[in-house]
Amino acid sequence: MRKSYIILLLAVLAMTVGIIIGVVMSHQDKTSNLQQEPKTTLAEEVNNQQNGMEAVTTSHIEVKTTPNTLYVFQTYYKECGHTIWQREKIPEEEINKTEEDLQEKYRDWGIKEFTAEQILFYQEQEGICNEHYMLRDTNGYLTIYTINASGQEILKEITDIITNYLPETDKQQLQEGIQVNGQENLNAAIEDYE
Repeated sequence: MRKSYIILLLAVLAMTVGIIIGVVMSHQDKTSNLQQEPKTTLAEEVNNQQNGMEAVTTSHIEVKTTPNTLYVFQTYYKECGHTIWQREKIPEEEINKTEEDLQEKYRDWGIKEFTAEQILFYQEQEGICNEHYMLRDTNGYLTIYTINASGQEILKEITDIITNYLPETDKQQLQEGIQVNGQENLNAAIEDYE
């Protein structure tokens, strides 16, 4: 009885080993067939097209704007070296447009990025940007001027910050004028005087 049990066990073991060997060999055959498939290069594809063989093209989904597309306008000013960023919601009439459609409309702008989520327009300008400011004490109030390309100061805003209560060094600096570049720096400077 013990012999028959051992023979049965050896038979099951032999069948199991046979199945494993069969699976491994079958997998190797499939792998070697995949590796032997010819790959065409771009030059071969062009040659095939020239010899009258038809190339099969894949489908391509054209990217278009959506109601959620954000416009980002990036302007670089050559003279001052600053880049100004403006973000805007897409105008309703420009929804469902392609990159070519928008390039036609925004001819003065280049398009750096075009996705359904965001379009990045780019432009270079001569001169300086409109974010050059001068802070001064005018009649006892902190006053903000913008500086144009010719260096002329143009009144932007008279704040409600009274300069009489500021430390003497701040008063003196404001009398001479404090130049600030960029909207964030302007906001920080004004907060310092509040």
